[in-house]
Amino acid sequence: MPAPRLLAAFAALAVLVTGVLALVATVVERGGIEADLTARSREALSRSGLPAEAVSFSGRDATVRARSPHEALLAESVVEDVDGVRSVDVVTSGGHGGPPTPQRGAAPADPGASAKARLQRSLDEVLADNPITFRPYSSDLTSGGEDAVARVAETLSGAPTDWRFEVGGHTARVSGADPESAEELSYARAEAVAEELVDLGVPPDQVKPVGYGDTRPLSRHGTSAIDRRVEISVR
Repeated sequence: MPAPRLLAAFAALAVLVTGVLALVATVVERGGIEADLTARSREALSRSGLPAEAVSFSGRDATVRARSPHEALLAESVVEDVDGVRSVDVVTSGGHGGPPTPQRGAAPADPGASAKARLQRSLDEVLADNPITFRPYSSDLTSGGEDAVARVAETLSGAPTDWRFEVGGHTARVSGADPESAEELSYARAEAVAEELVDLGVPPDQVKPVGYGDTRPLSRHGTSAIDRRVEISVR
């Protein structure tokens, strides 16, 4: 082979090898990033009491699988706060691995419990789309919060009279704030929502306000607007 052609062949081979090495380095680097983000995100989810295996990564983009809208909101907030995460896509599956298979000879499921679970899922979906929010440092509902309470009242209409609904109030964390004051404010928020629900037709003996203070945050540091909220639990 003439020398010019030989040199051209070597040059082309060098370019090809360089490209392959660059591609391998990119794949290795991406794999390292994904492994690091996955490990740190799973640790953060575990600290928040959420299923750690629910998160996976493609590069810096996370996919989180949640069993309910409420869990989806919490998991998304936790993973978003992990350094290096670019985006979070949430998939609400209604349960990991599908519904459990009944065991042979097992007693049939309690129809009342199933109905309560369905109502709870409906409430979680309503509150995921329309959180009950408050003005900072007060128990005054925002206009969006008032709309959310109205949606909750509509969802609760027609529920059996022996069911109870816990209205749990929560506050955002404030540096240096007195925990007792946070608990009092969270109770005032729960009470405000309970009174609004009663005004909208929910029987008063079915509604119980509870104040949790700043002990159950949704965001990583507990200082976000989503931490000023009320949650409804079917009992």
